[in-house]
Amino acid sequence: MIILIGGPMTVDDGSSLDSRQPVDQDPTSHVTQVSLATSLLWWLTASSLVGRLLDSAGESAFALLVGRRSVVELRHDGSLRRTGLRAVLPGGTTELELTRTSFDEPLPDSYTEAHRLESWDGTVMGTVGFKTAAPNRRWRFLKGNEFYLDKAGERIGAAVLIDTSESLTHDGDLLPDRYAAFEQRRLMKSNSILVMPHTHRSESLVRGYLAWVRGGRPAAEKISAPITAWDPTAPPDPVHYTCPVPIEAQFGVTGLVQDGEWRDPSDLEAARVLLQARYDLKIGIWDLVGNPTLRNTLLSSAPLAAAPAQAAPIPVGAAQRAQRSVAAKAAEKAEAEHSLDQIAASFRRLKPLGWKRPAEGHGIMHLPLTDNYPQWPGDDPCPLVQLTFEISKRQATVSAFTILYNQVDISQYIADRHETFERIAAPDLFPLPLGKSSHLVLWRAPGGWADNVDWADRAAALSERTLHWRAALQDLCNQCKHAHAKKFQRHPHPFL
Repeated sequence: MIILIGGPMTVDDGSSLDSRQPVDQDPTSHVTQVSLATSLLWWLTASSLVGRLLDSAGESAFALLVGRRSVVELRHDGSLRRTGLRAVLPGGTTELELTRTSFDEPLPDSYTEAHRLESWDGTVMGTVGFKTAAPNRRWRFLKGNEFYLDKAGERIGAAVLIDTSESLTHDGDLLPDRYAAFEQRRLMKSNSILVMPHTHRSESLVRGYLAWVRGGRPAAEKISAPITAWDPTAPPDPVHYTCPVPIEAQFGVTGLVQDGEWRDPSDLEAARVLLQARYDLKIGIWDLVGNPTLRNTLLSSAPLAAAPAQAAPIPVGAAQRAQRSVAAKAAEKAEAEHSLDQIAASFRRLKPLGWKRPAEGHGIMHLPLTDNYPQWPGDDPCPLVQLTFEISKRQATVSAFTILYNQVDISQYIADRHETFERIAAPDLFPLPLGKSSHLVLWRAPGGWADNVDWADRAAALSERTLHWRAALQDLCNQCKHAHAKKFQRHPHPFL
């Protein structure tokens, strides 16, 4: 079942639009998507429905939330203030952490195994598992890579999935591979209930998906799409920073798909409205919708008004706010580049040690710790392990990264040797790894490009630390070389 929630709204500049209608210069409906996903009014509507759905599903039922974790409100000066969703959702929130182990690594005892990844010859390539910090909470934010929901979703067993992300509605055509991902990562069970903001793009995704299913789920044709080069000097797109804030809305259930067909959502919306107003009623929401006597006696269903067909202009207030954000970011970027170009001269002494500055990298240097290898046949070769030195506005860091993060646990490697890495970083900070990550900070010092820092002194200290980091990470480099060779002994693409 798919439930879409949206409708007419008046936003902070006084203009009105319907979340379901297209928006000028916004083919992916980013403006209406982010407006609903961060709207207190939308979440009050959604939680009033989902809460009753969970009541009907049983005492242990919970909702899994994929996407944003905050709502925004307008300050008096026109800026936006964020508030965590945990303050809005009744019944308590927690995190559900989804992880994948490397080849030979077992899941920690606190995790529930969901799926074992196997290669073509049956070799175990890793395990997908999950854990919940507070199992009694009915609202659970997904933490981790949603890619593995297709492997773990059914075992996780959420009664409702609320998707406010844009991972399946982002740029690009809606093609069969998108529909397959939608089915695998959002409709994991036959009785799954998916709740989404109702935008023009989300409705197009659902309609395309249903047509794809009716057509027998055809595979995508292989299309050689032109590669668009990324231009790091291009200014940000203001649309990506545009967030109209609804101040009045008639949000409700505006779309309902059941058994692969669109249904009239008016009875479900009427039941939601009644139960929201009469919280003392102990009637299940599906009893209200499905029982003819209760439905005819208690519900006042109204026909759903169609969304305007014409495209709505981007609300002026939100557009102006976005332009100010883009201008501020551009000004800060220019200031940063100017400061970092001046700082760069102090770090020339790192180049003989192997540190390299990327062509477009202001404030970034890389130190390869291995030769270059392709991650897969045909890929451009790159180091298996490298360090990255980065200067931000208020601090500087050195971090370690491996492209083989699914085969070699760099977090555990560094945690097992934390005393060594603490000595190397001293007197500055070495943050002890918390959880599994592919990027590990080995050194952090306060003071960035906007501060008064003796960069020559810092470069000298990093020169000395570089020698110690090379030695301390040598065994990790050897493990990665071994894992890479082992991977290439198997089928070149083990999941195909």
